[in-house]
Amino acid sequence: MFELTRSQKEIQKAAREFAKGEFDKELTLELEEKGEFPEKIWKKAADLGFIGIQYDEAYEGGGLGILDACLIAEEFCRKDSTMGMALTLAGLGAEAVLRFGENSLKEKFLPGIVRGEMLSGIAFSESNFGLDLSSIETVAAFEDDKLIINGKKTNVLNGEAAGFYLLLCKTGSEENPLKNLTLVIVEADRDGITINNPGEKLGINMTKTAAVTFTDVQVPTSNIVGKEGRAGKHLKAFFNEIKILTAAQTLGTAQGAMDRAIAYSKQR
Repeated sequence: MFELTRSQKEIQKAAREFAKGEFDKELTLELEEKGEFPEKIWKKAADLGFIGIQYDEAYEGGGLGILDACLIAEEFCRKDSTMGMALTLAGLGAEAVLRFGENSLKEKFLPGIVRGEMLSGIAFSESNFGLDLSSIETVAAFEDDKLIINGKKTNVLNGEAAGFYLLLCKTGSEENPLKNLTLVIVEADRDGITINNPGEKLGINMTKTAAVTFTDVQVPTSNIVGKEGRAGKHLKAFFNEIKILTAAQTLGTAQGAMDRAIAYSKQR
Protein backbone atom coordinates (compact mmCIF):
# COMPACT_ATOMS: atom_id res chain seq x y z
CA MET A 1 0.00 0.00 0.00
CA PHE A 2 1.32 3.41 -0.95
CA GLU A 3 2.02 5.90 1.81
CA LEU A 4 3.63 9.31 1.88
CA THR A 5 7.06 9.47 3.47
CA ARG A 6 7.62 11.47 6.61
CA SER A 7 9.29 14.20 4.56
CA GLN A 8 6.35 14.37 2.14
CA LYS A 9 3.88 14.61 5.01
CA GLU A 10 5.89 17.53 6.40
CA ILE A 11 5.83 19.26 3.00
CA GLN A 12 2.08 18.70 2.79
CA LYS A 13 1.57 20.13 6.27
CA ALA A 14 3.81 23.13 5.59
CA ALA A 15 1.93 23.92 2.37
CA ARG A 16 -1.41 23.67 4.18
CA GLU A 17 -0.26 25.99 6.96
CA PHE A 18 1.19 28.48 4.49
CA ALA A 19 -2.06 28.61 2.52
CA LYS A 20 -4.09 28.97 5.70
CA GLY A 21 -1.96 31.85 6.88
CA GLU A 22 -1.44 33.72 3.60
CA PHE A 23 -4.52 33.10 1.41
CA ASP A 24 -6.76 35.78 2.88
CA LYS A 25 -10.27 35.44 1.46
CA GLU A 26 -10.87 39.14 0.94
CA LEU A 27 -7.46 39.63 -0.66
CA THR A 28 -7.91 36.72 -3.08
CA LEU A 29 -11.30 38.06 -4.15
CA GLU A 30 -9.82 41.52 -4.67
CA LEU A 31 -6.85 40.23 -6.71
CA GLU A 32 -9.09 38.01 -8.83
CA GLU A 33 -11.51 40.86 -9.49
CA LYS A 34 -8.67 43.21 -10.48
CA GLY A 35 -6.82 40.53 -12.41
CA GLU A 36 -3.62 41.07 -10.42
CA PHE A 37 -0.96 38.44 -9.85
CA PRO A 38 -0.34 37.75 -6.11
CA GLU A 39 3.26 38.91 -6.24
CA LYS A 40 3.90 39.30 -2.49
CA ILE A 41 2.49 35.87 -1.66
CA TRP A 42 4.41 34.34 -4.59
CA LYS A 43 7.69 35.76 -3.26
CA LYS A 44 6.93 34.43 0.23
CA ALA A 45 6.16 31.00 -1.24
CA ALA A 46 9.45 31.10 -3.14
CA ASP A 47 11.39 32.10 -0.01
CA LEU A 48 9.98 29.05 1.76
CA GLY A 49 10.93 26.70 -1.09
CA PHE A 50 7.47 25.95 -2.44
CA ILE A 51 8.33 27.16 -5.97
CA GLY A 52 10.55 24.82 -7.98
CA ILE A 53 10.73 22.16 -5.31
CA GLN A 54 11.10 19.58 -8.12
CA TYR A 55 14.06 21.40 -9.74
CA ASP A 56 17.61 20.19 -9.19
CA GLU A 57 19.56 21.67 -6.30
CA ALA A 58 22.19 22.81 -8.80
CA TYR A 59 19.66 25.40 -10.00
CA GLU A 60 18.54 26.35 -6.45
CA GLY A 61 15.55 23.99 -6.51
CA GLY A 62 14.51 21.60 -3.77
CA GLY A 63 15.95 18.54 -5.50
CA LEU A 64 12.73 16.61 -4.96
CA GLY A 65 10.16 15.15 -7.37
CA ILE A 66 6.88 15.80 -9.11
CA LEU A 67 4.94 14.15 -6.27
CA ASP A 68 6.26 16.75 -3.82
CA ALA A 69 5.22 19.53 -6.22
CA CYS A 70 1.78 17.92 -6.49
CA LEU A 71 1.34 17.88 -2.70
CA ILE A 72 1.96 21.63 -2.65
CA ALA A 73 -0.37 22.28 -5.59
CA GLU A 74 -3.10 20.19 -3.96
CA GLU A 75 -2.92 22.03 -0.63
CA PHE A 76 -2.72 25.48 -2.24
CA CYS A 77 -5.73 24.82 -4.49
CA ARG A 78 -7.65 23.26 -1.62
CA LYS A 79 -7.49 26.57 0.22
CA ASP A 80 -8.12 28.71 -2.88
CA SER A 81 -8.02 27.35 -6.42
CA THR A 82 -7.31 30.65 -8.17
CA MET A 83 -4.47 31.61 -5.84
CA GLY A 84 -3.14 28.06 -5.88
CA MET A 85 -3.06 27.91 -9.67
CA ALA A 86 -1.39 31.31 -9.95
CA LEU A 87 1.45 30.16 -7.69
CA THR A 88 1.90 26.67 -9.09
CA LEU A 89 1.84 27.90 -12.71
CA ALA A 90 4.36 30.67 -12.04
CA GLY A 91 7.13 28.65 -13.69
CA LEU A 92 5.09 27.00 -16.42
CA GLY A 93 7.38 25.92 -19.25
CA ALA A 94 10.48 25.81 -17.07
CA GLU A 95 9.90 22.05 -16.66
CA ALA A 96 10.91 21.56 -20.31
CA VAL A 97 14.02 23.67 -19.78
CA LEU A 98 14.90 21.49 -16.78
CA ARG A 99 14.39 18.22 -18.65
CA PHE A 100 15.81 19.07 -22.06
CA GLY A 101 17.76 22.34 -21.93
CA GLU A 102 21.52 22.74 -21.92
CA ASN A 103 23.13 23.51 -18.58
CA SER A 104 23.77 27.09 -19.70
CA LEU A 105 20.01 27.64 -20.18
CA LYS A 106 19.16 26.01 -16.86
CA GLU A 107 21.71 28.14 -15.02
CA LYS A 108 20.43 31.30 -16.70
CA PHE A 109 16.67 30.87 -16.23
CA LEU A 110 15.78 28.34 -13.51
CA PRO A 111 17.21 30.07 -10.39
CA GLY A 112 15.11 33.18 -11.11
CA ILE A 113 11.97 31.03 -11.17
CA VAL A 114 12.88 29.33 -7.88
CA ARG A 115 13.71 32.62 -6.15
CA GLY A 116 10.42 34.23 -7.16
CA GLU A 117 12.14 36.78 -9.37
CA MET A 118 10.79 35.69 -12.74
CA LEU A 119 7.64 34.19 -14.23
CA SER A 120 7.67 32.05 -17.35
CA GLY A 121 5.01 31.29 -19.93
CA ILE A 122 4.37 28.79 -22.70
CA ALA A 123 3.69 30.12 -26.19
CA PHE A 124 2.35 27.08 -27.99
CA SER A 125 -1.18 27.59 -29.29
CA GLU A 126 -2.26 29.70 -32.27
CA SER A 127 -5.63 31.26 -33.04
CA ASN A 128 -6.40 29.19 -36.13
CA PHE A 129 -5.16 25.84 -34.93
CA GLY A 130 -5.05 25.69 -31.15
CA LEU A 131 -2.59 22.91 -30.34
CA ASP A 132 -2.73 21.13 -33.69
CA LEU A 133 1.04 20.75 -33.91
CA SER A 134 1.01 19.89 -37.60
CA SER A 135 -0.43 23.33 -38.44
CA ILE A 136 1.85 25.64 -36.44
CA GLU A 137 2.67 28.74 -38.49
CA THR A 138 5.16 30.60 -36.26
CA VAL A 139 8.54 30.35 -37.98
CA ALA A 140 12.12 30.67 -36.72
CA ALA A 141 14.58 31.09 -39.57
CA PHE A 142 18.30 30.47 -39.08
CA GLU A 143 20.65 33.35 -39.83
CA ASP A 144 24.26 32.69 -38.84
CA ASP A 145 24.14 32.09 -35.07
CA LYS A 146 20.69 33.64 -34.65
CA LEU A 147 17.04 32.70 -35.11
CA ILE A 148 14.64 35.25 -36.63
CA ILE A 149 11.14 34.58 -35.28
CA ASN A 150 7.83 35.64 -36.81
CA GLY A 151 4.35 34.57 -35.72
CA LYS A 152 1.54 35.05 -33.23
CA LYS A 153 0.65 32.96 -30.21
CA THR A 154 -2.60 32.97 -28.23
CA ASN A 155 -3.54 31.91 -24.70
CA VAL A 156 -0.03 32.54 -23.41
CA LEU A 157 -0.25 32.05 -19.63
CA ASN A 158 1.69 34.69 -17.68
CA GLY A 159 1.94 36.42 -21.05
CA GLU A 160 2.05 39.98 -19.76
CA ALA A 161 4.36 39.33 -16.82
CA ALA A 162 6.69 36.55 -18.03
CA GLY A 163 10.43 37.02 -18.05
CA PHE A 164 10.67 34.54 -20.91
CA TYR A 165 8.48 32.42 -23.15
CA LEU A 166 8.95 28.80 -24.13
CA LEU A 167 8.03 29.16 -27.80
CA LEU A 168 6.95 26.41 -30.19
CA CYS A 169 7.92 27.20 -33.78
CA LYS A 170 8.85 25.72 -37.16
CA THR A 171 12.55 25.60 -38.03
CA GLY A 172 12.89 23.11 -40.87
CA SER A 173 11.66 22.02 -44.28
CA GLU A 174 10.87 18.36 -43.65
CA GLU A 175 7.80 17.02 -45.44
CA ASN A 176 6.55 15.72 -42.11
CA PRO A 177 5.55 18.95 -40.29
CA LEU A 178 5.99 17.34 -36.87
CA LYS A 179 9.73 16.96 -37.60
CA ASN A 180 10.04 20.72 -38.18
CA LEU A 181 9.03 21.81 -34.69
CA THR A 182 11.50 23.23 -32.19
CA LEU A 183 11.24 24.71 -28.69
CA VAL A 184 13.02 28.03 -28.20
CA ILE A 185 13.39 30.34 -25.21
CA VAL A 186 12.51 33.93 -26.07
CA GLU A 187 13.25 36.57 -23.45
CA ALA A 188 10.26 38.88 -23.02
CA ASP A 189 12.34 42.04 -23.38
CA ARG A 190 13.49 41.23 -26.93
CA ASP A 191 12.72 43.80 -29.62
CA GLY A 192 9.78 42.93 -31.84
CA ILE A 193 7.46 41.46 -29.20
CA THR A 194 3.92 42.86 -28.93
CA ILE A 195 1.58 41.78 -26.12
CA ASN A 196 -2.21 42.10 -26.24
CA ASN A 197 -4.50 41.43 -23.29
CA PRO A 198 -7.68 39.70 -24.54
CA GLY A 199 -9.64 40.88 -21.50
CA GLU A 200 -11.24 39.24 -18.48
CA LYS A 201 -11.67 35.47 -18.40
CA LEU A 202 -14.41 33.48 -16.65
CA GLY A 203 -11.92 32.67 -13.92
CA ILE A 204 -8.23 32.37 -12.94
CA ASN A 205 -7.71 36.07 -13.66
CA MET A 206 -4.75 36.25 -11.27
CA THR A 207 -2.91 34.32 -13.97
CA LYS A 208 -2.73 36.67 -16.94
CA THR A 209 -3.37 35.27 -20.41
CA ALA A 210 -2.25 37.20 -23.48
CA ALA A 211 -1.79 37.08 -27.22
CA VAL A 212 1.87 37.58 -28.09
CA THR A 213 3.10 38.60 -31.55
CA PHE A 214 6.71 38.06 -32.62
CA THR A 215 7.94 40.29 -35.46
CA ASP A 216 11.52 39.68 -36.61
CA VAL A 217 12.49 38.78 -33.04
CA GLN A 218 16.13 37.72 -32.83
CA VAL A 219 17.44 35.16 -30.35
CA PRO A 220 20.71 33.19 -30.34
CA THR A 221 20.56 29.59 -31.54
CA SER A 222 21.84 28.64 -28.07
CA ASN A 223 18.28 29.40 -26.85
CA ILE A 224 17.00 26.21 -28.50
CA VAL A 225 15.65 23.83 -25.85
CA GLY A 226 16.54 20.22 -26.56
CA LYS A 227 17.22 19.26 -30.15
CA GLU A 228 16.10 21.10 -33.25
CA GLY A 229 13.08 19.41 -34.83
CA ARG A 230 12.37 17.27 -31.76
CA ALA A 231 9.76 19.46 -30.08
CA GLY A 232 7.02 16.89 -30.65
CA LYS A 233 8.88 14.37 -28.51
CA HIS A 234 9.82 16.97 -25.91
CA LEU A 235 6.24 18.25 -25.66
CA LYS A 236 4.87 14.76 -25.09
CA ALA A 237 7.05 14.39 -21.99
CA PHE A 238 6.31 17.97 -20.90
CA PHE A 239 2.54 17.52 -21.12
CA ASN A 240 2.70 14.19 -19.28
CA GLU A 241 4.34 16.02 -16.37
CA ILE A 242 1.97 18.99 -16.50
CA LYS A 243 -1.08 16.73 -16.60
CA ILE A 244 0.00 15.20 -13.30
CA LEU A 245 0.34 18.66 -11.76
CA THR A 246 -3.05 19.67 -13.21
CA ALA A 247 -4.64 16.59 -11.65
CA ALA A 248 -3.25 17.65 -8.27
CA GLN A 249 -4.68 21.15 -8.73
CA THR A 250 -8.05 19.65 -9.65
CA LEU A 251 -8.05 17.28 -6.69
CA GLY A 252 -7.21 20.13 -4.32
CA THR A 253 -10.00 22.26 -5.79
CA ALA A 254 -12.49 19.41 -5.33
CA GLN A 255 -11.33 18.89 -1.75
CA GLY A 256 -11.78 22.59 -1.06
CA ALA A 257 -15.31 22.48 -2.48
CA MET A 258 -16.14 19.51 -0.26
CA ASP A 259 -14.66 21.25 2.80
CA ARG A 260 -16.89 24.26 2.18
CA ALA A 261 -19.96 22.11 1.53
CA ILE A 262 -19.47 20.20 4.78
CA ALA A 263 -18.87 23.40 6.75
CA TYR A 264 -22.02 24.96 5.28
CA SER A 265 -24.07 21.86 6.06
CA LYS A 266 -22.93 21.92 9.68
CA GLN A 267 -23.74 25.59 9.93
CA ARG A 268 -27.22 24.98 8.61
